[in-house]
Amino acid sequence: MNTTVREVVGLRGSLKFKLVAGGRGLTREIVAPRVQKPALALAGYLDQIHPGRVQVLGNAEIGYLRRLSKDEAREAVNGVCKSPVACLVVTNGNKVPEVLRKACGHHKVPLLVTEQRTNEAIRGLSRWLEEKLAPETTIHGVLLRVIGHGVILLGKSGVGKSEAALALLGRGHLLVADDVVQVREAPQGALKGRCADGLRHHLEIRGLGVLDVEQLFGTLATLEETSVDLAIELVDASDAEDEPDRLGIEDRNISLLGIEVPYLQIQLRPGRDVATLIEVAARSQQLKARGIHAARRFVAQMDRNLRRTAARGRG
Repeated sequence: MNTTVREVVGLRGSLKFKLVAGGRGLTREIVAPRVQKPALALAGYLDQIHPGRVQVLGNAEIGYLRRLSKDEAREAVNGVCKSPVACLVVTNGNKVPEVLRKACGHHKVPLLVTEQRTNEAIRGLSRWLEEKLAPETTIHGVLLRVIGHGVILLGKSGVGKSEAALALLGRGHLLVADDVVQVREAPQGALKGRCADGLRHHLEIRGLGVLDVEQLFGTLATLEETSVDLAIELVDASDAEDEPDRLGIEDRNISLLGIEVPYLQIQLRPGRDVATLIEVAARSQQLKARGIHAARRFVAQMDRNLRRTAARGRG
């Protein structure tokens, strides 16, 4: 997933940049979150420039340009601007050398300025780009926040995912997305999920139509985004291919964007309280994350009891 320099120019808050030249190049794409400092490139080592990256000029780079003669400075900045850079950013409120301004305008390279210190600008911009450029996929399901855990419900259309979500909302849990869940990779190998544009707060229930969750349950009943900590597939018992693991000793995972997510399958039968099962599954996953695995503890205790019984029999 790529973004354009136009989106960077539109940022507000601490990441506020001002465009001073090269406005015709705002459609240039940024393809990597890592930000570069083009000191070596200004010195003539142009092969050090990676295509599609933001180039940040701090005190050292601006000072270097000012020490060059006009012809040398012109050659240096033209070499950088002819390279496939995304844009140039001058930090620390430095005055932009006129030779740099003219080169960016001529080559249609966006030139931005910021009052931020160089390290702050690099850190903030890199963090924003990491989120913006993170791998992303769309999943058919329902995403909720259940007892502090992000739970994504999977299953065939019409199996009852939205009805289960409605029951969980009635118990005070939070809705993130219904039907279309956008999942992206977050830093440190985590996953984040959010609702597709235009669908937030809405839940489709067959027979009732589209419901506005915010109006029905209040503004605090929805979240814009949550982590994806557990995947639960709802399956009609008549369609299930395998018998469920009755003890739950072996943990199962599902791969989303190449990241393993704990996975459970709940078989649907008449009379089963699916909302309660999902709640308990979320609580159980929280315990497992803390190293407390009830099924394995149970089996270990049974083994110890059997060994003690066998030892007494031999005695």
